[in-house]
Amino acid sequence: MNKNWKAIFWKYATIIVVVLIVLNPEMLQLGLFIDGVGLEIFLMLLDVQVVTILATFLARNIEPLTIYIKYFCLYIFQALSWPSIKEEQKRLISVTPGPASLMHLLVLSAAISML
Repeated sequence: MNKNWKAIFWKYATIIVVVLIVLNPEMLQLGLFIDGVGLEIFLMLLDVQVVTILATFLARNIEPLTIYIKYFCLYIFQALSWPSIKEEQKRLISVTPGPASLMHLLVLSAAISML
């Protein structure tokens, strides 16, 4: 019963959106384009644009911040830098991630790939 309700809801929601697009004179060409290429291809094109915008945002705004945090942490925890680890190999155990960290990374990578 639940799947049937969702299918009916999405069918009517799609009809309403398409009617609103077609009735708006400025969006008529978009409605014809969606009709020509199909809704799935149109949504894929929108998805590619969103991913591109997010990648640009992350590269310009977030990556410099992470680099700053990395160098700040290396300044605070100088014992965890690679030159100090090469001097004392027993520090390598405190730097390498444990199994729990690897499992968290596995879940995060799967979630990120769904975007």
